[in-house]
Amino acid sequence: MASSSLTGDDDGAPIFDSLAKFYTSVAIVWTVLILSGASLLIANRHEQYIRIRNLPLVLSAVGCLHVYWILCLVAYSMNGRYPCVAEYWVMSIYLPLGIALFQANSMQLLSVFGIQEKLLLAAHRPYVPHLTSRTYSSGRYLDKWRQLNLVQRTEFGIVVGMAIQIILSLCIFLTSRKFQTFGTWDMRVSPSECRRGPEWIPSILWQLTWSWLFAPYMLWKIRNIHDVHHWRLQITICLIANLPGSPMWFAALYSTTPTWAAINKYWVPALWFTPGIVMMEAVTIFFPVYEVLISRRRKAHMLEQIQVWNEKRASKIDEPDSGISRSQSEISGPRLPEIYSRDALEQCLLDDSGTLLSFAAAKEFSGENIIFLTYVRDWKAAWAKIGESQPEYDWVQDPENHRLHMFKIAVEIHASCVNLETAEFPINIESQIYSDLIEIFGEASVVIVRDAQGGASRYYRDMSDGYPMPTRTHRKKFSTVIAVEEDKHALCFDAFPFESHSIMLVESRLPDSVVVPGKFSSKAFDQAEKSIKNLVFTNTWPKFVESCSSTSSIHSK
Repeated sequence: MASSSLTGDDDGAPIFDSLAKFYTSVAIVWTVLILSGASLLIANRHEQYIRIRNLPLVLSAVGCLHVYWILCLVAYSMNGRYPCVAEYWVMSIYLPLGIALFQANSMQLLSVFGIQEKLLLAAHRPYVPHLTSRTYSSGRYLDKWRQLNLVQRTEFGIVVGMAIQIILSLCIFLTSRKFQTFGTWDMRVSPSECRRGPEWIPSILWQLTWSWLFAPYMLWKIRNIHDVHHWRLQITICLIANLPGSPMWFAALYSTTPTWAAINKYWVPALWFTPGIVMMEAVTIFFPVYEVLISRRRKAHMLEQIQVWNEKRASKIDEPDSGISRSQSEISGPRLPEIYSRDALEQCLLDDSGTLLSFAAAKEFSGENIIFLTYVRDWKAAWAKIGESQPEYDWVQDPENHRLHMFKIAVEIHASCVNLETAEFPINIESQIYSDLIEIFGEASVVIVRDAQGGASRYYRDMSDGYPMPTRTHRKKFSTVIAVEEDKHALCFDAFPFESHSIMLVESRLPDSVVVPGKFSSKAFDQAEKSIKNLVFTNTWPKFVESCSSTSSIHSK
């Protein structure tokens, strides 16, 4: 916040003219808006599109940036009342920490997309795992580093970077005579000169590095990501707004021309970071706020349309189908609510959930929900098939170990999709439902948790078993060419279907000696399935239908 003094002294009289009132009003209004938006996000923190943003990280970044920006904005009114030392520490901590936390939050997109991509590949090609011991390398810490995901590595780098930042700032403070009398370099100067010099340069290195190096790198890495949350657009806006900050700060602080002196009198040098900071706060808070409001409107509109359509259908207002082929405009009107219905979602999940999974994972970052529903679908179908082939089968005595096998597969579903300790991207279910599942699968999951902590990992069958082990991960493009007039079944059509395999092919990591709880039955996942299916119906399904409809309209032209 260097050079906030107008008089050159730290004891000048405060200013409260029209410009000062304007700055104060802007600070108050913007603070109220930020707090209102943050409160709305906290109230909706369990929503999937809020949960993936890492809300504590978001609020921490906005908090640091906002405190720094407010202090800069009121610098004109303070008229040099900030001591030079206070300005030095504010700029050396709040600005770099806020930028660093925002940088970590930006990496959230890349991390979430990477996890969703792995879920997508694993779901469509679930190789049968074998349990083997992990081979450790000679470096224990290197192994731990490799196990960290992208966000964790970034957060670790930020912690190290901030530690270096604080140590460097402390060294400069203790050795420069500008800030105290026992320094070893520089000399005692006036308050206005104290706010200039090389001592201030480390404080803006985070902003300079983020805007000119890290953000362009991020945009290059996510250039092929087209999510419905517009994360790439947010980073682009922040990059453009932040580019002038450091160069203008340097020019304003170190230029000796009368023009810059006149500008600095009313617009302190640190305020050149304002466009970047305001945009960072705006996209971080108001983009998800907009998503909350749009989601609510979409749900209300969808339910209203379905209700109107059902009323028309009940009263037989719709003309009977004459068997004559209708145009696209005719179909998109009366039949669109049917496509939005739960029956259409159920049909898609039952027949072919591949296209819906591709959309949820690549666009909405909620692929774990579709994977869970698909796993449960296959698991229930296998259970029902046994019941159909052996209607008199004694499930209590379980002479052929069918119940044991179904339990072991259920534990794998629980471990990969539900358990917070083992699932890489667990589904978001109510705490009571989660507790009930833990009561059934908790003890068995301990074996898998202990197995993971002990260093065991999954390896896959070779080509001789029919499941080739991949040597390199390739990103595959998905086709979602949808013809809406082909009825609700068309929503599940995929021009390039996957070679999928059922969850029932997975080799369980549990021994045969595991005890099957008495509460375990084919209805074990019913409540979780109902909760997730409702979540998909109210969030993912409307977006998916709209995406399919827009794709269909493009291809019909």
